[in-house]
Parts: sequence; structure tokens; C-alpha cells
Amino acid sequence: MSVVINTNSAAISASNNLASSNAMLQKSLNRLSSGSKITQPSDDAGGLAVSMKLSATIKRTAAVNTNIQNAQSFLQTQDGALGTVGKVLDRMSELKVLSEDVTKNSTDKKNYNTEFAQLQTQLTALTTEEFNGVSLFNATATPL
Repeated sequence: MSVVINTNSAAISASNNLASSNAMLQKSLNRLSSGSKITQPSDDAGGLAVSMKLSATIKRTAAVNTNIQNAQSFLQTQDGALGTVGKVLDRMSELKVLSEDVTKNSTDKKNYNTEFAQLQTQLTALTTEEFNGVSLFNATATPL
């Protein structure tokens, strides 16, 4: 009994070429639709590694920028509180000078002392001010 093998090598070659062309077409369409040269790690492994490294650097830089903006907000809040402290101290100084006037009666001096005590309370309250849970004037830092 003899075995006969019929092979159409031209058809097999055409089929392989068609499959290869379809794969390249699909890759080109993926690149066009994504707008990226690298759509799969197998496209350019070295380029993908560089791209990932740059993306990570950009994300870290964005995080640093956010930290800087938060620090600016903290300092602006602290500056506002210190401006208030300056005004309170100026008023306390003024009250001290006014209370030493010999022409003032005891009621005036009592009113000056009352306001002075209220300003002292306000100063004490300002020392406990916080920004997002962080004390404006306490120098304790928490490590990461």
C-alpha cells in the first residue's frame, strides 16, 4: 500500500504570509489607535523601561510639587497667625501705657486690665492653632 502526500506549498506560503501581514496590520492599528509607539512590552523592551522610569520620575515630581504647595499654604496660615499675634501684642502694649496714665480712674484701669486678660487668653489660644492637624507653632516632627 502506497502513501500519497499532496502538498500545496504555494498555498501554505500564501497562508503564512497572510497571517504575518494580519499580525503586522493589527500591531500598526494598535499603535495608531493608542498614539504610542510602544503598545506591548515586546515592541521595545528597552524603550518601555525608559518610558516607565520617566513616568515614575514625573509622578514623583508631581508629588514634590504638591508638597511644596502644601508647605506654602502652611506658611501663609502661620504668617497670618503671627500677624494676629503682632496686633495683639501691640494692643497689649498700648493698654499697658494707657493704664499707667495718672488721670485714669479705677474703672478705666479695670477695663484695661479686663481687655488685657482677654488678649492674653487669645494669645494662648493662638499657640494651639493647627493646619490640617499639624500645630503651627510646635516644632515636633513625626518621622515617616
